[in-house]
Amino acid sequence: MRVLVWHGNIETTARWQVAFGQNDHIVRRARSSEAAMDYLRAESFDMLIFDLVVGHESGLAVALMAEFHQPNICSILIAGHQEGAYKDIEIESGLFARLASLRCVLGVETPVRDLVTIAEEILRKPQDTCDLLRQSVPQICASCELSDSCQALSESSASKTVAPAAPMTAPLRRRSQQQAQSVLSEPMP
Repeated sequence: MRVLVWHGNIETTARWQVAFGQNDHIVRRARSSEAAMDYLRAESFDMLIFDLVVGHESGLAVALMAEFHQPNICSILIAGHQEGAYKDIEIESGLFARLASLRCVLGVETPVRDLVTIAEEILRKPQDTCDLLRQSVPQICASCELSDSCQALSESSASKTVAPAAPMTAPLRRRSQQQAQSVLSEPMP
């Protein structure tokens, strides 16, 4: 697996690079959004691990550009603890509805071995549903910031029908589509 890491915490990213390297994965670390874009233009990556904000640069912008340059990339948002950088920003699932590559949102305190396992499992089974990933990698939900939405959707769909569960990012897209439809269905003044 080829991994691009764009995160502000140098010590943490160094630990991630060592852990992924021990499993024979190739890791590139970018210190700026410009460096991340240069990597994405020059090399192919399977996984992007990014933070919401690094310095004063937007991680969402980097992730969206990563999707543009490499449509098959998967991404994991690992929210750090940067005082003042985004303490007023809530991780709102609607904000990430357009980010099709986002598989989960984890905290920086996620154990390194768990992060490697989660990333490997996501790439091994990219089309699996939350329910299937939850069974094979239970730690994915332990620290995922979006797990409540996934579990609620899974429970409601299981109680209504026996249809397959939605993909991990489907709750985000569905919510965004519902919001867009409600806006479109409202009469114009």
